[in-house]
Amino acid sequence: MNIPNLIEAEFKLVYGEIFRRRSALVSMIIYPYLFAGFTLFFGYTIGSPGLFMERVGVEPVVFMITASNMVMSIINTVDDVLWRPLHDAYVGTLPYIIASPINKLELFIIIPVPRLLLLLITGFTSIVPIYVLHYGLNGVVLALTVISLTTFGALTMSTLGIIIAGLVHTVGESWRILNVVRPLLMILVGAYFPRALMPFAAYITSMFIPSSHVVESIHRILLGDIGDVYLLLALAATLALVYAPGGSRSLLYWEKKKVSEGVKTS
Repeated sequence: MNIPNLIEAEFKLVYGEIFRRRSALVSMIIYPYLFAGFTLFFGYTIGSPGLFMERVGVEPVVFMITASNMVMSIINTVDDVLWRPLHDAYVGTLPYIIASPINKLELFIIIPVPRLLLLLITGFTSIVPIYVLHYGLNGVVLALTVISLTTFGALTMSTLGIIIAGLVHTVGESWRILNVVRPLLMILVGAYFPRALMPFAAYITSMFIPSSHVVESIHRILLGDIGDVYLLLALAATLALVYAPGGSRSLLYWEKKKVSEGVKTS
């Protein structure tokens, strides 16, 4: 099976499920508003927008709707990679995936693409309206820039996610580990809590997460400071490429482990 076939298969899998459960599509569209609204509600009850502007430099509504969209796009991309082995084990397709001669690295890189393209809708339904409201017509260009960078940031997470998936799924009850890893990634990408405000240890850790550099570049653009944006994007792309060989080895280790155990399904 070549790459076009893999892409076609993944699109059919994801979009078939989405069209069968239209409520999932609706929830994807309203999620950024719900999460941003929830966060802003509690933020306004215990703090002031002025203090937020002073510390972060971006208007709270703009910042939160952007952060919600970034987190949704990046974490969903990682989730598709992290949870796919468990899904395949649950539905009984894991033995066929393991036995297949397809390049597993190519497969896992392709896995998040269909859902990520679908998530572009949330950018146009959440970021664009808010940006136009706050910045006028200039907000359209800014919104398209942010949506494009968010997509790039999500894609850079694939190889790191593959490394984590390959290692985690070689141990028992891997879902427990994933439920710890996932929230840590949500924090360390720096969407809701900018890297500049993180404790030193968290800041250093976030430097090794590709999408955190893209998130910071988006924050810089919102602040009007684009001096280091290209450097940050280059760092994200470099890390994604550096992690690719590790992702391949991680999947090979997982595959050999499953073959030696005898592939189990739920």
